[in-house]
Amino acid sequence: CMKGLLKSNVLGLFIGLLLFGCAQSFVDDQPRNQLPPSLPSLAIIPGQLPFPQSIKSVEFFRKGYPGNPPVIRLGSSDRVQLRFDELSSVSGQFNVKFTHHNKNWELSSLADIWIFDGVNELTIQGGELNRFSQPQYFHYEFEFPNRNLKFEASGNYMMHVYDFQSGVELFSMPFFITENEGDFNPYSETVFNSGRYGAAEDQLFGEYIYPDFVQYPQFDLSYVFVQNRFLNLAKSPEQMNFTKDGSTSFRLTRNQLFPSYFDFNLLNLTPLSPQNPQVFEYQRGYVPERVYLKPDYFNFSTVSNNGQQNGLGQPELGRDAKYVNVYFSFEGGGTINSEEEIYLIGDFNQWMIDPKYKLNYNTKSTRFETSALIKEGSYSYKYVTLENGSINTLYLSETITSQPQEYMAFVYYRDPQYHYDRLLNVKLFYSE
Repeated sequence: CMKGLLKSNVLGLFIGLLLFGCAQSFVDDQPRNQLPPSLPSLAIIPGQLPFPQSIKSVEFFRKGYPGNPPVIRLGSSDRVQLRFDELSSVSGQFNVKFTHHNKNWELSSLADIWIFDGVNELTIQGGELNRFSQPQYFHYEFEFPNRNLKFEASGNYMMHVYDFQSGVELFSMPFFITENEGDFNPYSETVFNSGRYGAAEDQLFGEYIYPDFVQYPQFDLSYVFVQNRFLNLAKSPEQMNFTKDGSTSFRLTRNQLFPSYFDFNLLNLTPLSPQNPQVFEYQRGYVPERVYLKPDYFNFSTVSNNGQQNGLGQPELGRDAKYVNVYFSFEGGGTINSEEEIYLIGDFNQWMIDPKYKLNYNTKSTRFETSALIKEGSYSYKYVTLENGSINTLYLSETITSQPQEYMAFVYYRDPQYHYDRLLNVKLFYSE
């Protein structure tokens, strides 16, 4: 899949006048170029830069399939689409660059000339201003590959978005380009009473009939499983079998299992009105407006995945869509210590622990409370605790029984000539 001949790329000089002033960020007086700290997250992988406070409502998916993972086929007409808002009263401009990575997300050794057909720099501009609501924001949409840039190698990629004027990187997002080679069949089986507190867990398996160019599968093939788009929790199977000619089988060991109890709270801010069954009170006399949700009660609020989780939510796209301060409250039912450190994580904060979303105990209401600036739309979220610096998703979980879970499985081939990880196949599947 690599080019046999070197291509000569003539890079033109981009000369222009800087006509854009610095856009003032609305939230928290945080500078647009201030890098966030490194915080625990279910979704953010090492080396990925989280969104700054001025960037909201990001969607990233294969074009034509909103909510699907950003996976496209090498050499096809598939495209990845990016949507996002910038909280600003001034239209911005952004540069986009791409990096190629191995399966562990370390930078690959390939030079750009082997990876890209075109110049590895694209531009996002021409944002659309929302019409009425405060805070003001501009909405941007962008897709790739396009006529200016095509990809020549499969594998893991990272898209980097920079502020055009300052050159500061604002955020980055992982995506995947697969060759769709071979016949791949991953599946799951539920193991009951195997996890902490007797929780059910999913054991994942896979069978792969590999293409003829794979000569040493025991050395060059490897596999990765991901649950519910949480890339930071990816696992590689420790048990593999290569005894059958032309195919391999593999599985997670009993100490590698994924929790099958993972459930979610669902937030539906459509419609954004007092008639919304999730809304307790809607206050319009503030900027931004305030929405107080009905309390979430321990053991009564969450639902199973059912294929709804995509890691980023589904914000409304219309120019009239508003951002509101959403106030969450969690009722522990007398079983949760008031001194417990509880955090809100979800689609709207990249499933990341952040002091900004730490719940405070209200002695009057006897509930844990926090707020988040969120756009109209539909989102998943969860209340969690920290344990030895890691996110504990089980402590406040509503159930320890099996729930439907979404999984992605990846097959990588270590190219013996160019020494990088080709992505041969990707499958999306669900546990039963």
